[in-house]
Amino acid sequence: MAQQDRLVYLPDQKESVPLELEWIRLSEIPEEWILYTVQVEDKRFYSHKGYSIADIHSTFVSSALFFRKMRGASTITQQLARTLFLSREKSLARKWKEIQIASALEDELGKDMILEYYLNCVYWGRGMNGLNWASRYYFKKKPVDLKTNQFKALIQILKKPDAYTREEVISLSRTL
Repeated sequence: MAQQDRLVYLPDQKESVPLELEWIRLSEIPEEWILYTVQVEDKRFYSHKGYSIADIHSTFVSSALFFRKMRGASTITQQLARTLFLSREKSLARKWKEIQIASALEDELGKDMILEYYLNCVYWGRGMNGLNWASRYYFKKKPVDLKTNQFKALIQILKKPDAYTREEVISLSRTL
């Protein structure tokens, strides 16, 4: 296989990365980063079974009583379920499937594997899934070479990943 056939171009079409990106084991990620991910994305991660009734209830009440736009209310496990198996369609039927799959993932994988899959598979904007792609695109570094503030910036953009440019993510990292 020719070298150029083993490269994939990042969304800017100017830079490439090797096709065979390595999977990042949770044990390779600093504990501080893991705790930060949980704090930002799913504070109840270690106490629920894949979904949070409290968050779902709060979202529906806010939406119904205060006419607020429904926020996600998805746990890390639900986000992983959606990423791996479902569309991003917003419907009660999809949400119900997401909860069922999340519950099954919790039973099969456990918390550490869910976090590992999440960081390797979640959508980070600009057509990229996984920490490897995101760190290389936004910071031109392998994940193991990121500084803590750069990792935190990547976690911060997960709520609206397509809303940020590379320059905005770099700028955000300087404030963390």
